[in-house]
Amino acid sequence: MKALIVFAHPRKESFTHALVDRVAEALLENGAEVVIRDLYEIGFDPVLRGEDTIHIEDGKFVRQATVFPADVQVEMDLIAESDLLVYIFPSWWNGMPAIMKGYVDRVFQHGFAYSFESDEPRKLFSTKKAIFFTPTGQPQNADGSLTLIDQAMKSLTSEWLFNSNGAQVIDHIFYGRVPYLTREELELYLVDAREQIQRIFHK
Repeated sequence: MKALIVFAHPRKESFTHALVDRVAEALLENGAEVVIRDLYEIGFDPVLRGEDTIHIEDGKFVRQATVFPADVQVEMDLIAESDLLVYIFPSWWNGMPAIMKGYVDRVFQHGFAYSFESDEPRKLFSTKKAIFFTPTGQPQNADGSLTLIDQAMKSLTSEWLFNSNGAQVIDHIFYGRVPYLTREELELYLVDAREQIQRIFHK
């Protein structure tokens, strides 16, 4: 299995980085080939420019640019080569960081992630699986269910985004109250993340 981890957090000492390390370790332990893309480290440009957007002319989708930008094509190629897509990012203002949103805007383009050949979209990620991990500062429900904020974020990111391209979303896991927890409590989250990856290989 080839796994692609894409994550966003500017601080190396963050829990998000620790989460990436633990998830990568679990994937490697199970024989996966792992590629990690740190959007801040690679200096990913999150700005979608006019020539790269699509519009409708005479009922058809049209893009001004004839090829995707080189930096976007790199990310597209990595996705195309991968079986499992892993996205790790914190919840900021109840949404993904701007650099991650820009990654989605620029990489999940018409003609790559999906296309319209009629009124219905053609989903181009149907052979892929995806899993999401999101640390948050929000408390969690006592029964383990998602809070309304987390459920809304899940609906707008992992569920809605991947419904448009056909990938199978394994889960979107939220880890709450991260800024307020002890090192020992955070370790329990890291153990859980490892177990989430283990389940993919040992159902």
